[in-house]
Order: sequence, then C-alpha cells, then structure tokens
Amino acid sequence: MAGARLEKIGTIFTRVTGLLNSGAMKPQDKPLWYDIYEAFPPKYEPRFDRPPVNRDIPPIFYPEDVIRANFYKKYGSTGTINLSDRNPRPSLCQRFVQEYQRFESEGNTPEDKLMEEAALTLEAHGIYLDKSRAPPKETKTEEMDEDEPPRAPKTVKLDTLRLAELFKESQDEK
Repeated sequence: MAGARLEKIGTIFTRVTGLLNSGAMKPQDKPLWYDIYEAFPPKYEPRFDRPPVNRDIPPIFYPEDVIRANFYKKYGSTGTINLSDRNPRPSLCQRFVQEYQRFESEGNTPEDKLMEEAALTLEAHGIYLDKSRAPPKETKTEEMDEDEPPRAPKTVKLDTLRLAELFKESQDEK
C-alpha cells in the first residue's frame, strides 16, 4: 500500500505530503485543497485525538421560522419556489408570514386565530391555501348572438373539458 489509511497516523495533509514526496502521487494529481492548506495552515492541527472545543451554539431560529413550519405543516408545499434576487414577487409562504406578523403586531387577534386570519386575508386577495374553499373554475363556451333571444350562458367545468368536445361543438355550430 502507498500510504496508511488509518486516521490515527498523521493528518490527511501529512499523508498526502508523504505520497507526493515518495512519488506515489503525481504532482498534477494532488487535491485542490493541498496548496491552500499549505499556504494557510490551521492554527491547531486537525488530529483525531484533539479534544473538541466546547462553545455555546447560538440559536439560529427566527420567530418567523415557527410560522413557516406551521404553514407548511397545515397547507403543505405550494409548488416550486423561485429564490432568485431578480424575482420581485414574494413567495406564498412569505406573504402568509407577512400577514401573520401584521395581525400579530396589531394585537387585536387572539394567538390561536392568527393563522386562520392570515389565510382568510390571502383568500380575500384571491389566494386560496385550502383548495376545498376555492370557488369552482368555470368558463363561458358560447357567445350570445344579437339575433337570438338572450339565454343563460353555457358553462363547463374546466376539469371535465376535453379538446374533442370543443372541436365537436365548433363543428356543430357551423
């Protein structure tokens, strides 16, 4: 074997250095990190037997993280999210969080009703988080002629609309 595979014998840097010095590894095959590590060695050598540094890890949760978690738990994923800086529209979850925080800052809404109020506000803007509360999608398929007496427009649900039916109706009209 060209080198020891035990992490207890030296560091990865010393093992790669040994492979390069012995000719077992060609200089063009050395890892990308090798030159950087050589130029900027760490303050303390990364050995397996070095005791870990005990530091307090600060909490990285923000208050809106709890709101987002509850949003995704209740309504699930809303599809693809564009995180590009060029996208001027906030995501659906972000709009929900903004409405939630607005109601929370006003202080008029009880804590247990904040999610419901934020969802109702989005519904007022035409965004239905709960698909069962959304109005059915309907479209007009016939235009009224001036010669004919007025009649109720024919509506067809988009879920059941088929291309063949559209062509059949257009052929029947001719």
